[in-house]
Amino acid sequence: MSVKILIGDCREVLRTLPDESVHCVVTSPPYWGLRDYGVDGQLGLEPEHTAYVSAMVEVFREVRRVLRDDGTLWLNLGDSYASPGNRKNGEGEIRNLSTDKFHGGAAHLEQRRTVGNFMGLKSKDLVGIPWRVALALQADGWYLRQDINLE
Repeated sequence: MSVKILIGDCREVLRTLPDESVHCVVTSPPYWGLRDYGVDGQLGLEPEHTAYVSAMVEVFREVRRVLRDDGTLWLNLGDSYASPGNRKNGEGEIRNLSTDKFHGGAAHLEQRRTVGNFMGLKSKDLVGIPWRVALALQADGWYLRQDINLE
């Protein structure tokens, strides 16, 4: 038996793998809107949750291509709360997803939409990202076999 760990942008690395060559995928992709890794085009900083869900579907189409017929996917995915587009990056700076600009410390924050209606959600609503991704993957042909809640 051999084990191979691949590191890199999954959208690039998956393309290098042959069809039906992987037994198991265990992944925890970047959660939507919670961390900026400082990489252009990174997953997780899409301005709308719908764009994030679409990006995840595209990634997992490629995962499905490389998985064997008897392969399994284990997906760990956290949620986030609706807010007017402001997130902190790993260095304590506030990133405004609506303007794609960085501001240091307690900075000026521009709201993307009114606090009362952020992408059709109320401010502080749980967005439901794991559910939205699971249902989108199911609609794309995946079998949803189990939900594991560790809380």
